[in-house]
Formats: sequence, structure tokens, C-alpha cells
Amino acid sequence: MLKRVEARQVRTGMFVEAIEGAWQDPFLSKRRFLLRREIDAQKLRKSMTGVIINTSRGLDIDGLPGGNIEIDTKAARETIQKSMQVLESVFGRLQHGDGISVDQVAPVISSVSKSIDQNPTVFLSVTRLKSRDEATFLHSISVSALMILFSRHLGLDETTVQMLGTAGLLHDVGKLEIPLEILNKEGPLDEDEIKMIRDHPEKGHAILSRQEGMSEIVLDVCLNHHERIDGKGYPRKLSEAQVSLHARIAAICDVYDAITSVRPYRAPWSASQALKWMLGNEGHFDRRLLKKFALCLSVVAVA
Repeated sequence: MLKRVEARQVRTGMFVEAIEGAWQDPFLSKRRFLLRREIDAQKLRKSMTGVIINTSRGLDIDGLPGGNIEIDTKAARETIQKSMQVLESVFGRLQHGDGISVDQVAPVISSVSKSIDQNPTVFLSVTRLKSRDEATFLHSISVSALMILFSRHLGLDETTVQMLGTAGLLHDVGKLEIPLEILNKEGPLDEDEIKMIRDHPEKGHAILSRQEGMSEIVLDVCLNHHERIDGKGYPRKLSEAQVSLHARIAAICDVYDAITSVRPYRAPWSASQALKWMLGNEGHFDRRLLKKFALCLSVVAVA
């Protein structure tokens, strides 16, 4: 539903269809976009007389999403199903020792990116429900979506955004070498099983390093998404200065999806519970970045 609102009513999370009057800002001059950053909302509030918003793609004046949620959910599920099929094929090739390229997952990144732009709340909500059989692929798709969403919120260039989305898809590829009975184990892991799990970043990095033309960003995220700011992460116990921005983003998105996902054997945490725990987990995450992630989620109203 299209609606005209006064400039003073503009808030992050709204989907802007048109801006009244002349507008010079190169980012905000795009005709249609999701308003993600508070700094951009402030610009609109100060300079415009009115804005046309689309409540089916973003928040309304009352801060609640509008539109036909049933239709949006169906579209999100279709995108996710097609994405899982592509990802399953790519992972299958890697498991059999065949080569892959970034181009083979490009259709997934394109679809996920489009869905995140259209309705991030619905898309991320759908990815939270993970069955045992779908968990690996859905987690990868969800982390990819979160990394695209967050890196755009941070204002990174679109080429980097797309590559971070690709990194999210492939970050756990090393788990292909871990038996399913360990990956799906409901009880506590023994020491040997923990070591096997903690080997997956290096195994994944080795697999992806063999692929021709693989991006350094993808390799970095695959190897370092379990490193910590306090140097207690794995596999290499990197110091804070050695952990890249890309790996810090991945660490936040990876853990957030894991603890907010609905699984048959574990109740999920809400967004607020997850973020409270993550902020209280001293030394694990980049706190400055984590606070920006919390703001990013508040903009899209993730429950």
C-alpha cells in the first residue's frame, strides 16, 4: 500500500517509493529503497516536505510492517527452496572433489539480496525454522542474508556486500567432512567430537583454496568466523588486531542465526534475548560492531 507521509514522520525501516521535490543526495536519489540508516532518515526529515512509502515492503507510521504477509512469506519460501537446491548441488560437487566457482552461487546471492531488500523481516523469519535435514543449507542462506543486510547497513560498497553474501553461503563448507551423527548430536560432545567440529574452518579453507579464483574475502570468512576479539577463538587464536572486519561481521551473523533458529530439539531465543547474551559475552564479539548489528535489526523489526 502506497502512503504519503510528512517528512517529520519518516523513520528507518520504511520503504521509500518516491521523494517529493528535488533531491541531490546520490544514495537517496534512487527512486525506491528501504531506509536503513538513521542518518539518512534525518536527512529526509530535515530537507523534504513529504515522502511516499510502501507499507507492504517496510514499516508504517506506527512502526509495524504492513502488506500481505501471507504472499510475502510464500515468495520468501520459494526463494529459499530454490536457493537450497543450488547450494545442495554446489556442496555436492565439493564433497565429490569437483571444482566450483563463485559464479555458481551468484544466482543464490542475487535472489537472497532481492528478498532482503523487499522484506527482510519476513525472509529472516522464514529462515529461522530449520528441520534437521535442512539445517546446514538454511543456516548458510540465513547467515548470507544477515551479512548482506548488515554490510549494507554499514555502508559497504555493493561489490563487497555481494562477496560477503557469498562468504556467508560458503563459511561452513568444512562441515562437509564431519559425520552427520556428530553435526546433529543433541547431547554434549566429547573431546574428540569437539576437536572435529573445531577443525571445520581449516578444512573449509583448504577446500575453497583449491577452487580457482576464489575471493580472499570468502577465504578469510571461512577460516576466521570463529575467531574472537579476546584471542580465545579458533582455529588460530588470532589477536583482536588480526581479525578482519569481514570475519567480525561473520562471527556476529553466524552466532545470531544459530541461537535464534527454531530447531526440533531446542527452543530458539528471541532477537532481544540473543543480542543481550551476545553483548554480555565479553571478549567474543566486536562490541562496537555488535551494537550496530542490533540497530540494523531494529530497523527491519526482526522479532
